[in-house]
Amino acid sequence: MAARTSRSARSGSSTETATLLKAAPPASSRQSTALSAFTATKSSPAGLSRTPLHRPGDHLPEPGRPRSTRHQLLSTRTPRSADTGTRTCRRRAASPSRSRALLDFRTGAPPGRLAAVLGDGLPSPRTIAAVRAAVTSEVLSRHVARISGIEPLVEGKPLKVRSRDASAADNARVVEALARRFEDLGLTVRLHPFRWRGHRLLNVEAEHRVPGAESTVLITAHMDSTAANGDFVDADGDPRPYDPAVDPAPGADDDGSGTAAVMAAAECLRGLLDDGREPTRNVRFVLFNAEEQGLVGSKFYARAAAAAGDRIAGVFQMDMIAGRQQGSSPVVEIHAGSLVPGPVVSASDALGERVARTVPVIDSGVTVQQLTGPADPAAGRSDHASFHERGWAAVAVSEDLFSTPDGDPGTGTRQYHTPGDTLLDPDHNPEFAATVARSVIATALAFAGL
Repeated sequence: MAARTSRSARSGSSTETATLLKAAPPASSRQSTALSAFTATKSSPAGLSRTPLHRPGDHLPEPGRPRSTRHQLLSTRTPRSADTGTRTCRRRAASPSRSRALLDFRTGAPPGRLAAVLGDGLPSPRTIAAVRAAVTSEVLSRHVARISGIEPLVEGKPLKVRSRDASAADNARVVEALARRFEDLGLTVRLHPFRWRGHRLLNVEAEHRVPGAESTVLITAHMDSTAANGDFVDADGDPRPYDPAVDPAPGADDDGSGTAAVMAAAECLRGLLDDGREPTRNVRFVLFNAEEQGLVGSKFYARAAAAAGDRIAGVFQMDMIAGRQQGSSPVVEIHAGSLVPGPVVSASDALGERVARTVPVIDSGVTVQQLTGPADPAAGRSDHASFHERGWAAVAVSEDLFSTPDGDPGTGTRQYHTPGDTLLDPDHNPEFAATVARSVIATALAFAGL
């Protein structure tokens, strides 16, 4: 997940909090808004293609300064009532004060008419069973191990990934390996090029198209990494800045865990198709690049998709889903908050509600926090925001990242943006990642008609 501000210089071993997810203003300066917090009740077909897409104007301006260092949690973890056993919920309607119109120029209709809010059915038992079988902690760990340097990137070859940073040489190698895996699953693969600070980078898209389908469901994550919060020293032992071209940035949780989940989702879809099942909507898997540099890749992608007239029913982003500190209770955050007003707000809230209703089907012991409204601490911080800007419903699902208004810290990884974000980190919990991934994937596949 992208930091809200650029990393400040360090001195010695001190820890800068401006970019840390758990950094938060005093409780007196926070507001609780628009959130519901509650406890959830516990082989390759022929004809493959990989087509590079070159679009006019693929160079993006450098991202501007992020907005604020304040991290407001929109929900409260209030204690259960002794007599009812229910958790207190607080909701606030989205503010109508800003009225900038968003036109769905793909259809000529307001974004609220997109299909993201249609229907309220849970995934079928058959779909749940298929997701449980395909999306396991072992499967996710294997994917993470290959893209974070624990195991060779390609089986039988010696190369191990040192960093997926947008400035690192291994970034392109990981793109190639992920694209090949998608091709092996019989999906149509496209590489979307864009430029950032002199680097030519690629987003990876893989799609199963359904004849006659009128819309598309996206299952997404970002494949790049950073270690900008790490402590590095020069040859003399003096502190030095992070060098993204050479320093290790394994990114096992951020966002190797989400990338692994997208790959597992594609494998799950392959199994469903082989069993004779077919969605009613196109299913598209997208791995964005340069998220850590200000959502650069997803902004390019969403802009190009809008220009191409894509009809996107909903976007399910997974960003940091494996972090759970030992001994903590499992908590999933569902971020639907949008900095863009209008119908996209309610459409994204409805998408988040779908995920929230699926979580207890997967694991009844998980606490779900739904965060919405412009003060959602992840608003503008992960790739779902790039789709909000275009009027498409989108959510980002994560581990317990953010502090509560009462100052309770999140229970996710403590290795955010450091070289310590590895598969071997005690905070990296593949079983928890499987719970989150299953919840999102089952919801997305059901939304696609499976």
